[in-house]
Amino acid sequence: MIMNKSHGYTLIELMAILAVVSILVTVGLPLMNVFFESNRMVSNTNDLVAGLHIARSEAIKQQMRVTLCQSADTASCSGTGQWEDGWIVFQDPNGNNTVDGGERILRVNTGASGNRVTIRSNDAGNLIANAVTFTSRGLPKALNGGSLTGTFRICDGRGRKVNADGDTTVARGVNLSPSGKVRSTNQLADIVSCP
Repeated sequence: MIMNKSHGYTLIELMAILAVVSILVTVGLPLMNVFFESNRMVSNTNDLVAGLHIARSEAIKQQMRVTLCQSADTASCSGTGQWEDGWIVFQDPNGNNTVDGGERILRVNTGASGNRVTIRSNDAGNLIANAVTFTSRGLPKALNGGSLTGTFRICDGRGRKVNADGDTTVARGVNLSPSGKVRSTNQLADIVSCP
């Protein structure tokens, strides 16, 4: 008589596999969440840096003032909302930080991705709190000729949590220099606080 061998798994083997999988899921899911939060933070930072670069390069290329302003409705600089609600880049030859008739919108951002994300200005004088205007020479200037400089801080629900090295944070910053140079940072000294 020929005996057929069973090719299945025993109950003990299945329970062991289930235990290993549950341990991996328990350890792995929180790490995946941190990974996704960090990627969203970098993405939001890169979007703001790109917006500032586009505004500056278009101002130089078109030889006119170009403004980047916060815009909740993606059509005007309404003054309501915050940077995380969205922003627009538009031609602003009169430098009044308002989309007037004939001024073309060049770029639209519909808002930051992620939960509890805030984007604020560290600028004490609030010169870049709502808008940044670049002149035809690529310099960030107010209509009165004053220089627009400062740092935007991008935070999420983790706040200004300090990294293991003690000098950097999970929050991000975007520095705007008087020459129009834009750079991102995660240095504690640049990111004063998170709301």
